Amino acid sequence: MTIIIMDSNSAHETDNLSVSFLNFCYNSLMKRHFLLLTFYLFLTGLTAGLVAFILTKAIHLIQSLSFGFSQGSFSTMIASVPPQRRALSLLFAGLLAGLGWHLLAKKGKDIQSIQQIIQDDISFSPWTQFWHGWLQLTTVSMGAPVGREGASREVAVTLTSLWSQRCNLSKADQKLLLACASSAALGAVYNAPLATILFILEAILNRWSLKNIYAACLTSYVAVETVALLQGRHEIQYLMPQQHWTLGTLIWPVLAGLILSLFAHAYKHLLEHLPKADAKSQWFIPKVLIAFSLIAGLSIFFPEILGNGKAGLLFFLHEEPHLSYISWLLVAKAVAISLVFASGAKGGKIAPSMMLGGASGLLLAILSQYLIPLSLSNTLAIMVGATIFLGVINKIPLAAPVFLVEITGQSLLMIIPLALANLIFYFSYQFYRFILK
Repeated sequence: MTIIIMDSNSAHETDNLSVSFLNFCYNSLMKRHFLLLTFYLFLTGLTAGLVAFILTKAIHLIQSLSFGFSQGSFSTMIASVPPQRRALSLLFAGLLAGLGWHLLAKKGKDIQSIQQIIQDDISFSPWTQFWHGWLQLTTVSMGAPVGREGASREVAVTLTSLWSQRCNLSKADQKLLLACASSAALGAVYNAPLATILFILEAILNRWSLKNIYAACLTSYVAVETVALLQGRHEIQYLMPQQHWTLGTLIWPVLAGLILSLFAHAYKHLLEHLPKADAKSQWFIPKVLIAFSLIAGLSIFFPEILGNGKAGLLFFLHEEPHLSYISWLLVAKAVAISLVFASGAKGGKIAPSMMLGGASGLLLAILSQYLIPLSLSNTLAIMVGATIFLGVINKIPLAAPVFLVEITGQSLLMIIPLALANLIFYFSYQFYRFILK
């Protein structure tokens, strides 16, 4: 029998080979996982982009059927629609909202928010979320005065969950895909990829890491470019001339941050403490119908309250309304939003909060110009107000300034006055909380 004796050098070389082989296997597995994850993220962005494109077409179809215009957009045509047709569309929207969410509550499973699904690891029914999203889209397209961004998010999450369940993904990776799907669809609707990245990290995942940043960047840009490819262009939602600011005009965003943050937080507090409606109750449908009937009455005098808020914001940007009409339109929109949520009907808060903030910013600018000799653009004031309300009500102070810059087609330098206003509202809110204690 031959005995092989290995010296210490041979043993050391064998150990090195073993370590190298293990490293090679580990790196290969990690590389394979990274490539697979990249593919799934690309597919998620593609899903979100397709959802955004299809739902945008559906919105235009429903709006044209509801209000009778074949050319132009809802935002520019709504004031020319006969008052009785506006009111009738709202009544049908109320009937659909009442019946739809009542049946969904009785026959489906509980509706969960995207944040609950991602952060609290709550199970959900994809098809309940799917129809919940379509109900939001349909009722808002018919004139309900709340946001419709939930529609694209819910449908994108539903479709992504259906195919990702078959991909043998870890629970963490699947939640990452769902988070990216919900936000990328929103970003694709608004053509706002940079803000979407911040929205995913700030509001949905609530955790910053290289993996999350990579996932957010990839899905956001794929979704936005998918819509641009299908439409043939990158559409700017609130197109306006390039705005310019000076060091002198930075004084006003500071003032706005101090004052408007109070109103934004007060309205946010009001929305959070509205009575919770039971969608299974026999009184749910009558409550929704009454709420929408009241909104229909308001729409006769204030047509710009209808829809998600884009019509109102464009009205402020491109028209020169009287101070009293701006004030009453602001009150009417705030009341209409509150009526919808108090009734138990659903909707988003992104565009509505921007309209409320834009109106508040415009009012403050007009009043402050009587007191302070500033060459302040009303457009800049509207953007600052919209940024503050968007950041406060939707809890996205980082994403809000970038979002406003992207959807208005401004240069990135415009982030500076908007971010300054948001910084002031954050510190002023902390100060107000300290005083109230």
